[in-house]
Amino acid sequence: MTEINNGFSSLIAQYGTDKAKKGAGVDEQTAAEKASIGDQDVFMTLYIEQLKNQDPTAPQDTNDMVAQMSQFNQVEQLTTISTKLEAMAASLTSSQALGASTLVGKSVFVNQSAASLVEGSDISLRVDIPDDVSEASLKIADADGNVVNEFELTSKEFTWDGKDKDGNLLPPGNYTFSASGKTFEGDALDLSTLLPARIQGVTINGANGTELNVAGHGKMSLSNELEIVG
Repeated sequence: MTEINNGFSSLIAQYGTDKAKKGAGVDEQTAAEKASIGDQDVFMTLYIEQLKNQDPTAPQDTNDMVAQMSQFNQVEQLTTISTKLEAMAASLTSSQALGASTLVGKSVFVNQSAASLVEGSDISLRVDIPDDVSEASLKIADADGNVVNEFELTSKEFTWDGKDKDGNLLPPGNYTFSASGKTFEGDALDLSTLLPARIQGVTINGANGTELNVAGHGKMSLSNELEIVG
């Protein structure tokens, strides 16, 4: 019986009206300490018990009870929403991690002047050619700095087939690309090149979120505008 009384006092502390709390000898501090009951069925059980045991000649004011019920429902709904949002965030993180992992082994265009030639493949690149440039050219040099080929550029996109000036296939290795241009006024300009760099790995949920580990370039945020190549 003592356990029942203690439990009922705990229920009153959590959900009871001020009048019910006072009658049961439950003060504000006790209510805060015992505010661990969070089941709506318990709330309704207490509500019914209070109605059954109230004095018919002096019924309790149910306005407080209705207000508390409304607040309880709002808290319950907010808790449910919070739980669902956390689940969605975890799901999005997992999806992002899975998507990022599929990029390992592929390449991404980055602002650099060197790229690796793989046997049997070619190298695609982009050259930033301003509108005021009338002509542009591209030089390709091997690891020793010897120019192996050069081209006149007619567009911003170019693909090198890995051959030298005589049409011979060059051995695999690192090659540097330097682009230059001349304006309509005759001024010479050095132009930037975008070359593919291999994605070596992925950092999940780091200090800056999910990042790609790009060879020769470091970390790149997955949120950046990236152009992936095979």
